[in-house]
Amino acid sequence: MEHHATVGDADGDGIPDATEDKDHDGVPDSKEDSDGDGVSDMDEQVMEADVDVNAPDADGDGVPDAQEDGDIDNDGVPDAEQEDPPTSPFDEDGDGKMSPEEIADRKEFGEFFDDIPNQPDAKALESRPNDSELKPSISVDMFRKGVRLVKKIVLAKMEKKIAKSSDKKMKKISLIISGVSLLGLLLLFMPLVLAKKYPGQGKNLVKYSALAAVTFVVTVNLFGGVLYGLRVVQGALSSYTNPSIAIAAGTFDALDDNAEHFLSTGKELFMPTVEQIRNSPDEQPSVALLGNGLKIVKDAKVFLSIAKMFKKVDFVFKVLPIILTFVALLLFVLAIRPTLTEIIKLPARAASGEAGVGREVVANSMRRVKGELIASLGTIGVLVVLTVVSGLVLSQVVKPALFAFLDYFSLTVQYLQFAEGASSGLVFMTLFSVILFLVFNLATLILSTAFFLGKSQKIFQQRFNEGTPLSTHARFFKWGTPSVLLVQVFPLIFILIAGKALAAIENSVKGTELNAESISWGKMLMAGPGFLVVGFVVLFWAVRGMKALKFLATYKVKPKAPKAAKAPEAA
Repeated sequence: MEHHATVGDADGDGIPDATEDKDHDGVPDSKEDSDGDGVSDMDEQVMEADVDVNAPDADGDGVPDAQEDGDIDNDGVPDAEQEDPPTSPFDEDGDGKMSPEEIADRKEFGEFFDDIPNQPDAKALESRPNDSELKPSISVDMFRKGVRLVKKIVLAKMEKKIAKSSDKKMKKISLIISGVSLLGLLLLFMPLVLAKKYPGQGKNLVKYSALAAVTFVVTVNLFGGVLYGLRVVQGALSSYTNPSIAIAAGTFDALDDNAEHFLSTGKELFMPTVEQIRNSPDEQPSVALLGNGLKIVKDAKVFLSIAKMFKKVDFVFKVLPIILTFVALLLFVLAIRPTLTEIIKLPARAASGEAGVGREVVANSMRRVKGELIASLGTIGVLVVLTVVSGLVLSQVVKPALFAFLDYFSLTVQYLQFAEGASSGLVFMTLFSVILFLVFNLATLILSTAFFLGKSQKIFQQRFNEGTPLSTHARFFKWGTPSVLLVQVFPLIFILIAGKALAAIENSVKGTELNAESISWGKMLMAGPGFLVVGFVVLFWAVRGMKALKFLATYKVKPKAPKAAKAPEAA
């Protein structure tokens, strides 16, 4: 690893990098971009200073001087101007200060990656003899140690960021609810609107308008408190079922548990990528690997296409909590609307002479809030049980699914690098199929949970607001419970079987062969992914998984009104 001088004068010769041009190509050295990745070599040096154990650190705070220029992530935007200012990659708790433990982690990280290339090493792969093209370049123990060092840093950062994001959403919900509640103050102007319609009722209108305004504000905030509590519990449990965290953790676990599958390009591709990931806790490790795959195989634009697709999949899973938040707000409005309508009509009803209307409306409002509270407690109970099941299945399903993706990615790099006449189309179909398989797994888990939880909440609302017995929905609990369990458990059973099938397919085609030209690449790259996608769809249909999902999605909580009996015909 290179040693770095101060920012602005990388070689310490007293000549600013912005004007220095040692290679006389007309481009200042500080703007050189030898690998063409859009980040100047100088910026890359600064970004790599955090793992240089010899990088100057004058104040001894654990952060190299090169990164204390007010722009630690080198994105051109001062840290002070960013909503969520970045911190050192090794500042695991994100408090802006390096603890002794974090400084020790940085030192261990730097010492380990000192002998690892900072960028993918395509030349090392190109120089391999034909009879050892697929030979390991790093030991299993070294590979696993590098993965574990980065996993500790990245997952901690990712979980912190997601927690912050969840807190922001909760604050927005609170602000929206408070804003809606303040609309109740407009009811104080009802006497002006109703004065002509109810002459001589001025005092009553003022009195009951004030009561209506107070009841409106209190009711909305109480309803909001129930909603907020439900969303807080969902947010707290999301760390167990958050797809983005699961995908990232599954990637590291797949690399760790199956290190022997990635050793042939371990030092040239996987370890440099793993090292770089420390600077991008928001990015999925698989996306970074795909990007570096393009640096190994220069013409493999297919990796760029797959990376964009993977980003879109991850984006969809990241916005799901936002969508669910808006759905929760919509359901909140629909649930509270009848009660608010009663409150708004209170002044007019009182002015028209209805006795005891004020007491009736206030009592109904509090009764409704109480019903929503009990219904939410029931929903939280269902949520906790589903989270335990989903979290367990998700953790077990994602790891082998991502291993399949990483394994086939590694194989496609070898295929494009060493096989004569390699096809980008075959690579695309292989990796696309594995991503599709991952999406199928996550979609079944998420949809079944959302459908069952949504229907349960409506059933509890009917029970505790309208008095509808739970036995009315015995059919839902009788068939819905096994339906959601079937859909949740099926991916786990399938992946256990599929893992053995994929290993058998790869071993039968590749075995211990080290010469890439001796392998039937087309058979190996399509047989496995084809089995994953087709097998999942066919078996999911065969075990009635689609029927189970349809039942959960279409079950009608509000029973149909009984048909009126026909009047007897006249004699």
